[in-house]
Amino acid sequence: MKQPDWNIEDFKAYLFIYCSFADHLEVLSERNYAIEKVGKEKFNEMHKEIEAHTDDVSINRIRRYIQHHQLTDSFVTELLEEVEDIFLVDGEFHKLEKRLYNSLQHIFAKYKTHK
Repeated sequence: MKQPDWNIEDFKAYLFIYCSFADHLEVLSERNYAIEKVGKEKFNEMHKEIEAHTDDVSINRIRRYIQHHQLTDSFVTELLEEVEDIFLVDGEFHKLEKRLYNSLQHIFAKYKTHK
């Protein structure tokens, strides 16, 4: 599968929307938070892509983006904080959300730069 030609905002939108589905439920508060972060148009665009993908495809797209773009420690820290905010916006950090969060931490740690 060809890696999409995303800019950083596209990547963040895809990541945030994917994370809002981590517990396989689209909780309204998480959906609204993602829309607030990326805008309605970008949300709709990336939402369609995510719905067409399996979890494996989605996580591999995220992994490949991270692998091919140099993300600094500070950017990764900020991004993971935003991901955690998405998970907590409904008041619960579900088991599947924790699992995805840990996986993302591992992926980011493996490929980030240390600037």
